[in-house]
Amino acid sequence: MLLRSFTGRTLPEAMDKVRTALGDEAIILSTQDDGTEGVKVTAAIESEAGDDTAPEALYGELQQADRIATVLDHHRVPRGLADRLLNAAGGLLIDDWVMALAAALDHELGFQPLAEVSPEQPLMLIGPSGAGKSVTAAKLCACARLAGASSLLVTMDADKAGGRAQAEAFAEALGARLVCAAGPEAVATAVRERSDGEMAVIDTVGSNPFDEVELRMLGDTAEAAGARLAVVLSAGGDPAEAAEAGLAYGELGAAALIPTRLDAARRFGGVLAAAHAGGLSFLAAGISRHIGAGLVPANPVSLARLLSTCEPFEPTSLLAAE
Repeated sequence: MLLRSFTGRTLPEAMDKVRTALGDEAIILSTQDDGTEGVKVTAAIESEAGDDTAPEALYGELQQADRIATVLDHHRVPRGLADRLLNAAGGLLIDDWVMALAAALDHELGFQPLAEVSPEQPLMLIGPSGAGKSVTAAKLCACARLAGASSLLVTMDADKAGGRAQAEAFAEALGARLVCAAGPEAVATAVRERSDGEMAVIDTVGSNPFDEVELRMLGDTAEAAGARLAVVLSAGGDPAEAAEAGLAYGELGAAALIPTRLDAARRFGGVLAAAHAGGLSFLAAGISRHIGAGLVPANPVSLARLLSTCEPFEPTSLLAAE
């Protein structure tokens, strides 16, 4: 079964787009007010002629697709990615819609367990200012300590207000060795002189993903240190902006994503958009501001469950009289 979403300024306009693209046999799954964009219609059509699916099975499949479409719409997942996820979930012999969504996420996005990351290669955290790179770097050092390994925290962000004091506090609390480095060569030297088995985490200055000079500096640093790039991006941002940032960092060479503040956001379309556009695999996820317990593994099932727990709601309900 092929599922697609269409948007029009009015319902008739959206329906015309459905009929033009899918024909008169299209099944309308849902219609939703899409805010300033108009009306969104999710429709489906059988992908193969002669499909002999039992009516009750087809009804269950449509219900499942409608549930997934509603959740993706709530999270403001970009239409193209939402359609890909719906099509990946469609036709699966899975009764649980959350597991069907997990299978679709696994099909369309990448996931790499943090435990599989080799400590031999330094991990360099990049991303916009305020995304939580310094805290995430500390959390990674905490993970290393819990695993019985030593860690080296290299910070390039010591010049910001309170940056050095924060880094020193993190390093002391986590038993990590701290080095403040101002440029590519200093970072490379710190990494080169680390002890055997010492995991190196490089915390960079907040960057503008659309500034070529800043990106070039990050690329030079990663190359000098032989580091793997991981994007740190906070949840709740605009999906289009997040997708463009993910694409820019992906073109720089980043292959991993660590979303943060998942506990403080209700819509994760931006995170999904960044991962998909940039070809970034989920490495871990930040779910708390607490250093010791704020970084958890990210996998298709945990991500699907996270998406499913944020039920659609009307903001005006918060203003209802008691």
